[in-house]
Amino acid sequence: MGIFDFIKKSFDSEPKEHEVSSREYGNWNDVPENRFEDWVSALEKNDNTETWDDVSYTKGNINLDDALQRREYVENCLQQMAEAAKALESLEQEYKDVTSHLRDLEEIQELPPEQRKELESQAAKVLDSQNQREAFMNRHTRMTEAEFERMDRFHKEVKSATKKLRDAEEYHKKIKNDLRRIDNEHQAYVYSKEELENTIVNTRRLMVVCTVTFGFVLVALFLMGQVLGLNVIYGYMVAVLLAAVCVTVLYSKNNSAQLELKTTNNTISRLIQLQNTVKIRYVNNKNLLDYMCLKYGVNDSDELDDLHDRFLQEREQREQFKATEKNLDSSQKQLMQLLRRLRINDPEIWIHQLSAIFKPEDAEKIRRDLVVQRQSLRKRMDYNRDVVAGGAKAEIELLAKEYPEYTNEILDMVSRYEEKYPMS
Repeated sequence: MGIFDFIKKSFDSEPKEHEVSSREYGNWNDVPENRFEDWVSALEKNDNTETWDDVSYTKGNINLDDALQRREYVENCLQQMAEAAKALESLEQEYKDVTSHLRDLEEIQELPPEQRKELESQAAKVLDSQNQREAFMNRHTRMTEAEFERMDRFHKEVKSATKKLRDAEEYHKKIKNDLRRIDNEHQAYVYSKEELENTIVNTRRLMVVCTVTFGFVLVALFLMGQVLGLNVIYGYMVAVLLAAVCVTVLYSKNNSAQLELKTTNNTISRLIQLQNTVKIRYVNNKNLLDYMCLKYGVNDSDELDDLHDRFLQEREQREQFKATEKNLDSSQKQLMQLLRRLRINDPEIWIHQLSAIFKPEDAEKIRRDLVVQRQSLRKRMDYNRDVVAGGAKAEIELLAKEYPEYTNEILDMVSRYEEKYPMS
């Protein structure tokens, strides 16, 4: 937070803080806006963070004969002591924890060889279970959770379902082949029917043509016999013979085509009925396939078979993981019991730093970190005890000496403070 933000926050604080700020730094409302911004900018450029740790007490701008200012000043000192007391309480507990941890580390390092070997053996079991658990958590999963839950729900019927689905797929192929064959046969008979119908029509037309032609020939022969006086008896005989042969052939072909057309129509009718029957089987079989694929979340029997195989492997791994979790929990409990038996104060911590039991370099690194932490805590404790609380206490004592007429009032405030925040 910059200086400007800090000053802005001071303006938003409670009225008492406003009054103290006004007395110490003057009336900021009287400063022109542009000069005020220049002053804030200058403060932000002038970084004095190195001196912020120094707590200073000044009464230069405070009228201690004024009851309100005097109480505020004493309360401010007492408040600093209260904050220091709270900080010390937290720091002392943290210091005890770090010291206890450091002592536990030394206890473990100084264990006799037999106890040290027993501890390392038990820690190795915990570490092995942790590694197995981590390997499982980081593994490449074989299937999604939804797939596993679906297979777990249907795994008892999957084998029979796979066979049923495969049989349905084979039957589906056969029905499709039958439909394709029936359809081809139906198309062939339809084409044959069209040919027969054309044959019947054409033979009828040809018989009409033959009859008309025969009539023209008879008229021509009659005219030749009457006008020219020719002997046309043989002409009549030939004409009658040709006409009889043509009509007989065409009539025979027409009757044959009609009979064959009737047979073809009957065959087409039977094919349509058979096709409808096969189509019903095809639709029912396809609905069965769609339902089974939807039920098991697959596209075909091969995928269902593969999914079931992956489910069996996944289930085995999960069972192993459950056993590992159980072993890990048991091993951790046994390790903590052993550590308690070895008079280790914080056995739970060692669950998270097992390598320090095996590796001296890890133990040494932890020891150095703990020593640095304890030194930092000691420095902060000394600061709060000596600088903050001690300085505030000395300031109050000095105030009581310099203003003996207010001693009882000051002592009464201190007494109420000590009842609320007892200091050692």
